[in-house]
Amino acid sequence: MNQSPLPITVLSGFAGAGKTTLVDALLANTQGVRIGAVTYGPAASGAERDTVSLPNGCMMLSLNEASMEALESAITWLAEQQQFDALVVESSGITDPMTIAEHLAFGDDDDATLAGRAHLDTFVTVIDAANFMRDYASSDSLAERGLHVHDDADGKTVVETLVEQIEFCDVIVINKTDLVAADELAQIARILHGLNPRALQLNAQAGNVPAEAMLNTGRFDFDATASAPGWLAILNGDAPPADAADANGVGHVVYRARRPFHPERLWNLLHQEWPGVLRAKGFFWLATRSEVGGSLSQAGGTCRHGPAGVWWAAQDRSEWPTDDPELEAEIVAEWYGDPDDNSIGDRRQELVLIGLNLDSALWQNKFDACLLNDDEWALGADAWTHLADPFPAWDVEEHDHDHDDDHDHDHGPDCDCEDHRH
Repeated sequence: MNQSPLPITVLSGFAGAGKTTLVDALLANTQGVRIGAVTYGPAASGAERDTVSLPNGCMMLSLNEASMEALESAITWLAEQQQFDALVVESSGITDPMTIAEHLAFGDDDDATLAGRAHLDTFVTVIDAANFMRDYASSDSLAERGLHVHDDADGKTVVETLVEQIEFCDVIVINKTDLVAADELAQIARILHGLNPRALQLNAQAGNVPAEAMLNTGRFDFDATASAPGWLAILNGDAPPADAADANGVGHVVYRARRPFHPERLWNLLHQEWPGVLRAKGFFWLATRSEVGGSLSQAGGTCRHGPAGVWWAAQDRSEWPTDDPELEAEIVAEWYGDPDDNSIGDRRQELVLIGLNLDSALWQNKFDACLLNDDEWALGADAWTHLADPFPAWDVEEHDHDHDDDHDHDHGPDCDCEDHRH
């Protein structure tokens, strides 16, 4: 008997959000939907692989090994049973869902284990309504919360984990809605929409969500889901005008300029309080670093900066792409001035702020004040290298020319902007 590839739903969500409760509710369904569920991550314990079969045809498979290979093996095993209608993966509370998507969506290039057996269908993120506002404003690291942290996640904060899970999903389940007031729930929904306007939002109590809203929805598409973050949609022009804040005041500010920042003035701005800012993302040009663009990523109480990549204008033309028409067109579109003039080229400021009741003119003025003034600009690039620059040194060896930074979660050293409370 041959079976069509099984749709996989991946559940993400911070510890305590209610993922397990939601999985239990799905497995207990009385609609005849046969679900194979996998618990993956550091929270799993016991034998290497534990299975529990339920009377309604569903099965729970628990993994003790927290690896993508173990997850892939479990999915393959469940699919080979040919007795399920859908598969559900419950990830750990600190897992980045994009990591799972990249492995399962593209791992087939080297190993066709899942080919023809299963496919990614829906990414769901579960939010704890009762603790969301507190966690989002927190600057706590995962380790400070007593959560298991892999070596590559040292220093990662609670809010960074939340944002990763919110920005990369197709469906957001706002759980425990009975524990918050109606106005706070509305505010949470508005914030989540600002962070991921593409995701379908569902309210839930005790993890009760209709199975059809999460299983076999066909909502997942890697490019679309990866492009779902509100900041990226704004930069791409796929968002309402900057002055179109919603009824609860959640809006955005876009800052663009073709003059470099004075490093010291930008540093000082980054270390000031940013009232109302929920998320800031983008890249910038420092006068002292004309070869490398900087990246900025702020969420809640955490702000990070680091290298985004080498500007094309800083590269010899022989290193430019010759076999990628789309990329070549992007370079031309982003170029400032004469095609043979590398003094500015693709160097620029491009930052997005998402937040509550943001004053666009105020933020425009704040960033404008960080730019080189006319006298400093007239000194020229050689003189700029002697300006005061408090930013840490940037290691650009592993960074390429992609300044979108939408798949890069290594934003460099923490800039300690932990007073950006809202």
